[in-house]
Amino acid sequence: MILQITFLLILIIVLNFLLYLSINLNKNISYIILTFMIFLNFISVYLYKKQREENNKQLKKEASAEDHPIIKAARERLRK
Repeated sequence: MILQITFLLILIIVLNFLLYLSINLNKNISYIILTFMIFLNFISVYLYKKQREENNKQLKKEASAEDHPIIKAARERLRK
């Protein structure tokens, strides 16, 4: 979590600096900055979808009633 917050803060600082450059310098730098921001947007969407897929895979591994320790102990007692 600390790594994510640090990354977000660094990204905000970089984007503010790029915004400053695009306002105070020529038009070509503005296009480069716009391209960079669109690229970051695509990366963030990709990472979000990847994380969402991983979460869906983890949810599918639900434990059934057969795996519960109390049920297992009861079955062992009934077999004796």
